Amino acid sequence: MPAARHLLPLLLVCSLACTPEEEPAPEPAAPDMRLPPGLLDPDELPLQVEKRCPGSPGCEDVGDGTLYAGVAIRDITPQVEPFEDRNGNRLRDADEPFEDRNGNGRFDAYWIAGYGTGRLALGVHDPVWARALALRQNQTTVVLVSVDTLGLFLEETEEVEKLLDPALGIDLLLLHATHLHQTADLVGGWGPDPLTYGVNEHYQQRVRRAIASAVEEAVRRLRPVRVTLGSIAVQDADGDMRRYVSDTRDPVIIDNVLHTMQFSEIGPQGQVTPLATLINWAHHPEAVGASNHLITSDFVHYLRERVEQRGGGTVVYVSGALGGQIGPGRVEAQDADGRIIREKGFPKAEAIGKAVAGFALMAMADPGARTVAGPAARLSFRTARFAAQVANRKFHLAAMLKIYRRAYCCHDASRPIDEDNLPSIETRVAYLQLGPASIITNPGELHPELFIGGYDGSRSGTYPLIDLSKPNAADLSRAPRPPYLIDIMDGERAHRMTWGLTMDFVGYILPRFNFVLHERRPYLEQAPGDHYEETNSLGPLAEPHIVGTMRQLILDGRPNEPR
Repeated sequence: MPAARHLLPLLLVCSLACTPEEEPAPEPAAPDMRLPPGLLDPDELPLQVEKRCPGSPGCEDVGDGTLYAGVAIRDITPQVEPFEDRNGNRLRDADEPFEDRNGNGRFDAYWIAGYGTGRLALGVHDPVWARALALRQNQTTVVLVSVDTLGLFLEETEEVEKLLDPALGIDLLLLHATHLHQTADLVGGWGPDPLTYGVNEHYQQRVRRAIASAVEEAVRRLRPVRVTLGSIAVQDADGDMRRYVSDTRDPVIIDNVLHTMQFSEIGPQGQVTPLATLINWAHHPEAVGASNHLITSDFVHYLRERVEQRGGGTVVYVSGALGGQIGPGRVEAQDADGRIIREKGFPKAEAIGKAVAGFALMAMADPGARTVAGPAARLSFRTARFAAQVANRKFHLAAMLKIYRRAYCCHDASRPIDEDNLPSIETRVAYLQLGPASIITNPGELHPELFIGGYDGSRSGTYPLIDLSKPNAADLSRAPRPPYLIDIMDGERAHRMTWGLTMDFVGYILPRFNFVLHERRPYLEQAPGDHYEETNSLGPLAEPHIVGTMRQLILDGRPNEPR
């Protein structure tokens, strides 16, 4: 199961053919989804573009168009302190001796985020990382940092920015959480019990410094590069995804397309050397399961390790539209000896990671993969900052108790929070383009149907689309009609992607038509049927506020003509 399952859960919380560079395939014009003035969805927020590059001050477009990239990584593995667990309760009691590894005279607990509270880290299986990829073209500089953690609030970006040298000239810093369920809590809700803040603040400061250090090194190591774009559907020849990914919330809709962006350094004589590979795919990193007490990056560890061993350079993994139950729940993984693995644990994580690495390597080796450099690899972005309403009463309680520490806005703070005085949180999204690739970020766990559609069963593989016998089953006749986000994005369709949990951590982003709350205890309990995600969402307006802003940001600057 994804994310938090406890009293105060998560806050705010194929082979696709690519066209050779020499003969680019014609792309149909993206449909204009902008409605005429006065006909916007009344629940959507008016778009206010925060920044655009090139274009905003300091982001002039002067130069030869060379694309530069740099990469750096930092080990952010918690310093788990061993102790003598005399009573075998997997908790350190006051009288139990421990190894004071940092010499501060006290036991440093690291509570593992994801699932329930009270899961103390007892050791380390494999390291967790902050991996920075910097891109620059002319005066535009973007840095993505993929952090092995459950989530990072918007405020974390601001804290890291305070540590950076302004002379680096960074125009956009994208902090991304892989949504890992097997490392130390950095948001607060997974402490020893539901009412205790779960963040080890010394560790939090260390992670911020490590991210800043990786960012600075990546920018200072910028080199001329070309980028090769690949994509592939992670499935067997008959469309079966069961060995790799599943969805246990109806309707079953999975964005199983894996994207690769390989950056290769261009030497003085034109020789190329792999520098870094970005891999974008959607799957909850929780294959190891809820009973695990060892720090690990789950299946992502095996995926990155295998691709790096096979010449991919430094791998930066970015989670996609993994909202709902996109993950290992119903996966029947297969190990190297052909054994089927259904139960969660390290064997399942390893089997998934290595299998998916195989797909990534195929996408990278595809002779039709798209390679661009220089002006053809044009880098641009625009961002929007906006306030999204928080209706979830558990989130209100969590904020009041300072279990989750972020600011509310846009309500009367002198009055009690109620249905007529609901607060909001500020969040951000970005729309990036790099040559024929386009990326729309989302600040949480976006349900894939909001990105790709798929209500017709075309994105279900061999899984049944829906079980109508379940209580509160979705009425697909009310589902949104196309075009969807992927349909209106720029560039080649094979290279349109979304990066989830980027710049913020706001929980599940669900389609409004299938948003069902418990009649008597809304948000505190899930409604019968497949409606767990509602209890860990901002509320029913998350779709128009967040997805509506994403849509408007994609369309910004296009002719505003009636449909």
